[in-house]
Amino acid sequence: MKAQSLQYQLKDSESIGEVVTALTGQFQLTGEPEKTVRHILHDSFDWRLFQSGLQLDEARGAGLHELTLRKLEDDSACETIRLEGPVAGFFHDYPPGLLRDRLATTLQMRTLLPQVEIRRRERLLRLLDGEQKTVLRIALQEQSARPPGRGEYQPMAALVRLLPVRGYDKPLAQVSRFLTAVLELKPQVDPLIVLGLSAIGRQPLDYSSKLNFNLQPLMPAGEVARQIHHTLLNTLEANLPGTRADLDSEFLHDLRVAVRRTRSALSQIKGVFPESEVEKYKERFAWIGQLTGPTRDLDVYLLGFDDYRNSLPEPYRPDLEPLHAFLQTHQKSEQRAMVRKLNSPHFHTLLKEWRAFLTAPPGTESACAHAHKPIGKLAAKRIHRTFGLVLKEGLAINPHSPPEALHELRKSCKKLRYLLEFFQSLYPEDRIKPLIKSLKGLLDNLGDYQDLEVQADKLREFAHQMVAEGEVPADTLLAMGMLVDGLLKRQQASRLVFADRFALFAGREQVAAYQTLFGPDRKKRDVAGEQA
Repeated sequence: MKAQSLQYQLKDSESIGEVVTALTGQFQLTGEPEKTVRHILHDSFDWRLFQSGLQLDEARGAGLHELTLRKLEDDSACETIRLEGPVAGFFHDYPPGLLRDRLATTLQMRTLLPQVEIRRRERLLRLLDGEQKTVLRIALQEQSARPPGRGEYQPMAALVRLLPVRGYDKPLAQVSRFLTAVLELKPQVDPLIVLGLSAIGRQPLDYSSKLNFNLQPLMPAGEVARQIHHTLLNTLEANLPGTRADLDSEFLHDLRVAVRRTRSALSQIKGVFPESEVEKYKERFAWIGQLTGPTRDLDVYLLGFDDYRNSLPEPYRPDLEPLHAFLQTHQKSEQRAMVRKLNSPHFHTLLKEWRAFLTAPPGTESACAHAHKPIGKLAAKRIHRTFGLVLKEGLAINPHSPPEALHELRKSCKKLRYLLEFFQSLYPEDRIKPLIKSLKGLLDNLGDYQDLEVQADKLREFAHQMVAEGEVPADTLLAMGMLVDGLLKRQQASRLVFADRFALFAGREQVAAYQTLFGPDRKKRDVAGEQA
């Protein structure tokens, strides 16, 4: 088993000389020439590598340009490759191997972005035994950090790192004891990316599209609504640069989710804002949904293209390439049109006025019916009522119900999901999480049923559009027809599964859980923050 490297923090870079003097007086050491290496740490915008316990380290120095995937827990290397050019963004741009496989599993459709740049001056000492063999390497590192490629470098903590040699655990323990007991150095366990980000005023996980509120039952509903909308607006604005630059498809996805949640919160958290303002902003945010929809639709088809292709028998798969080229061309066109609208004065004014509304002192909304009511009671009542609507609509569906009935149920389920996610911190986690998970399972089934039909119809529309725009190989149209047939068969399969999915969602235990947490006759509960 490979010994784990250890690192210790110095007071400042000037302490390095003192440490070298102390170590030289105690151990037999030989030094290597000092070298300077730049490390650029990469991750996705939503920190998928970090959340998986990994960091991706691009190292540049004299005769050195390599990329190493490391474990956060011990800085050990999972895989290293030499680079001939810039770091590729997407996993499929890497050569086959362990690195590509790990990136594919972790990143999926997201691109890599440089998060922090670290300049490291390192002096390496080798501890020798009586036979002049190297039994331990000691790296003394002076470091500074900056945002990648710009700005002034900011100082970081200087470090002493002990790099063990296999089979020589005793020298590692001796030097470690000397550093802590004699020099009184403190162990430093934070990974390089954490230290670098801290130096530039950032931290990992500083972006997430997930809702993470800390609400208390007695908080005024108007105050809670403002907090929710502020968070959603921040998420929307955080994704604008990546959406405009089309860095990857998830920027637009997260932006659109923030917009849908905003419209849902305006509709579902009733009586906290003047109705005229609510209607105005619901319409204005609906406009954002409309202007971003065509680009997102094409993103979805491109993301699913490999699955489309692989669903056909192998001899027919190449016939879909004209469809792929068509989707790429039209995605670029819709992207340009969308960016023009996102850069428009109308869009900027909307966001500016919405933030001004949210940050303004309570005015006319203070007279709104529910603005000062405790959010605990208001949330429970709204969730219970929406759950009742979902039950009513779902129980009315039978094998002969039209598709519209399932579409309406899906919309009601989405409203319930947003309510549960907005207000989940009001309830014990072990009781609210299973309800959200069960609802997501039903929504997945309803989503498949509707989306597969939409995709089949859209593919037929694409076929007509491709014919209108120029010559299309007959084999391509036949292959697209096979795709449509496959999608409609999958849609019918999802329809057959619906009854079982809804039965799980509407089971006796589920209904009892909703009644206990949200029902009008609920007893005193162990609600987070309710106790004084």
